[in-house]
Amino acid sequence: MLEWYWVAALPAFAFLALLALLKLDHLLLVLVFLVPFSINIEDVVLGMGLSLPVEPMIIGVFLLVIYKFIIDGQYDYRVLKHPITIAILINLGWIFITMVSSQEKVVSFKFFLSRSWFLLVFYFLSVVLFKEFSRIKAYLWAYMIPLGVVIIITLIKHSADNFSQISSFEIMAPFYIAHGIYAAAIAFFIPLLLLFILFGFRLNFNFLTVVISAGMLLLFTIGLIFSYTRAGWVSLLAAGVLGLAFILRLRLWHMLGILAIAASLIVINFDDIFFQLYQNKQNSAEGFEKHLESVSNVRNDVSNLERVNRWMAAVNMVKERPIMGFGPGAYSFTYAPFQDPEFTTPITTAFGDQGHAHSEYLNPLSESGWLGLVTFLAVIFTTFQTGVKLFYKGKTASIRIFSAGILLGLITYLAHGLLNAYSEQDKIAVLFWGFIAMITALDLYHQPEAEA
Repeated sequence: MLEWYWVAALPAFAFLALLALLKLDHLLLVLVFLVPFSINIEDVVLGMGLSLPVEPMIIGVFLLVIYKFIIDGQYDYRVLKHPITIAILINLGWIFITMVSSQEKVVSFKFFLSRSWFLLVFYFLSVVLFKEFSRIKAYLWAYMIPLGVVIIITLIKHSADNFSQISSFEIMAPFYIAHGIYAAAIAFFIPLLLLFILFGFRLNFNFLTVVISAGMLLLFTIGLIFSYTRAGWVSLLAAGVLGLAFILRLRLWHMLGILAIAASLIVINFDDIFFQLYQNKQNSAEGFEKHLESVSNVRNDVSNLERVNRWMAAVNMVKERPIMGFGPGAYSFTYAPFQDPEFTTPITTAFGDQGHAHSEYLNPLSESGWLGLVTFLAVIFTTFQTGVKLFYKGKTASIRIFSAGILLGLITYLAHGLLNAYSEQDKIAVLFWGFIAMITALDLYHQPEAEA
């Protein structure tokens, strides 16, 4: 006898359809709220996974936006002229070109389609909805509140295992499939919550909102600590450095100059630095101090060594195809023969079936060539150029504080992206592209001269 379980979901689908027709902004917030609770189902069809209930909703909103804003012509096309949007479209265009030349065309088509609906929903739709400043705050809280619930559930489950490091890798399942994604999502909000506490009254928050922000900051900090994610911990250091640059009122060009000098010194002294790192024998182990110390162990920490193996494979791949790369999303299917025997580890596989390059920067480099990386960095540069301008020259305290908090949240992920790549996951895409949309909207709609 057939079980018609889907009938029970009809009222929910009817409610969402009504929101889509009447209140698109409310539908977006419902979508954002559900993302932390979504559950990934592996291999639904043709080897494709599915995040339920979010991905079907994203696809539905994607199609609705195409109809309502593009076909029906209701979109604010000033968004398309903004430098951030132009950089995003150039990057997406290059992804499309390299998709055509990809060695794994089906995989690359899936990648392009996924990137397109993330952008259309979480960037292009969000920007115009953020014309009302209150929706920016609502978007942030719509993700933070369910994430806080997930953290509480995770900590309760983790406490049953005495907060052991081994269990921390997947204790947040089924909501987050790995501790790295979980930690990256948490880190996005810690700088913002801190600013909500410090400047809550200047933002016209009431006392209760400031108290709730303080409680959330404590909860998120504990959640990040017990995620045992070294990249997540280090990402807050990057946010601290950027925060110090803001306090010193350094311009973006000053920051980039300091970064370039630091990078040059690392390259010049690479042999000495690598020798010092090689002396570190501390493996990832129980205990926060030892676990953090193992970040720089490139001698016998298998996790770090395998990451180096993936990076070197990506470098070898771009040497082979520097212009077009191997195709968007194709790294996992093509990196195996490019592994250097010098860097293989006990967990290295000859089949190369263990995922991506563990870098938000080496992935596009190996998959879409140098232009893939350069156009992605152009998106980051234009976002920070706009955000820093808003922080220093914003006409209201709200613009300055929110732009700073959003940039500090973004920098946590961009630092995390040196060691991992999660922007194609819905859990992170909603934050990464949503935060960039906030910077665009603040610049486009919330400066007094922009409104005039």
